[in-house]
Amino acid sequence: MARDGKPTRDKILTESRALIYENGFAGTSVDKILEKTGITKGAFFYHFKTKNHLAKSLIEEYAREDKSHLEHGLEETKSMEDRPVERLIDFVQVFIDGMSTLEEPPSCLYASYTNETSQFDQETKDLIANSILEWRKTFIDLLKQAKINEKSKIEIDIPSLADQFVVIFEGAFIVSKALNEPDLTAKQLTHLRNYIQLLLKK
Repeated sequence: MARDGKPTRDKILTESRALIYENGFAGTSVDKILEKTGITKGAFFYHFKTKNHLAKSLIEEYAREDKSHLEHGLEETKSMEDRPVERLIDFVQVFIDGMSTLEEPPSCLYASYTNETSQFDQETKDLIANSILEWRKTFIDLLKQAKINEKSKIEIDIPSLADQFVVIFEGAFIVSKALNEPDLTAKQLTHLRNYIQLLLKK
């Protein structure tokens, strides 16, 4: 009977991600991964033909997790579809609540990869870009449904405001880690929520 290699593969992915967060991709050698996981080189290359294959598998897994967070926010606010302003505010609140419970500063694989773009092929870079674009599109849709430009006293660049959501996450993750303040991201998202509420205030 063939052995199930999934636990070994999952272990490589988990430990590799932790090492990349700590050392960057270039600083995470296959030997370091082997030392961390306790597996053989043969077992590593059975699951991942090259280090770049590992890189792509890691970002695919991370992108799936990222999409599940996005879908969770949409699902949590689905009952408010007929109240788009409330849905927009509550969509942001879902992530404020999620980030408020962190005990350690968060890390982001997208940030780790984009700091070392020369290490990755275009397909891997496209996975990151497409994931971020999906967040942009979702937030643009929520802003338009709330008719933010009709209700605001100032003209809003909707795509740029949509990007602010992801920009806060990425920037706050860095500052949160530098200052060891796990709740910093939640606080920054609160500023965004308050800003949107002010824009929509009659």
